[in-house]
Amino acid sequence: MDLMSIGLLMLGLVVGTLQAATGVGWGVITVPALFLIPGIKAQEVVAVSMLASLSNVSVASFENIRHGNMNWRYAGLIAAGAIVGGFIGAYFLRNLPGLAIRRSVGIIAIVAGARMLIAR
Repeated sequence: MDLMSIGLLMLGLVVGTLQAATGVGWGVITVPALFLIPGIKAQEVVAVSMLASLSNVSVASFENIRHGNMNWRYAGLIAAGAIVGGFIGAYFLRNLPGLAIRRSVGIIAIVAGARMLIAR
């Protein structure tokens, strides 16, 4: 196994743990980390992150349901909006230049981080 493969496995382990424990991870950690891979396109970064997160989210959701941590009404409403948002977001991903995607990720990460630091 090469160094890149080991690095990606470790990224998945660390981010998967953080995501399952806090709900934060894939978009905030994985996307910027994947941008460090030389030659990878922004669209590929987002697509890889989304697909990889599916496994983690599936397992963590099953465990949360099993342990009674699920509010089905909230989850259903958010999921309904997320389904539509997924189509819209995939359209934007397909049509935005890579630099715009990178900048958007940076701005969102900064704003989200600032809100978490100053929130009560």
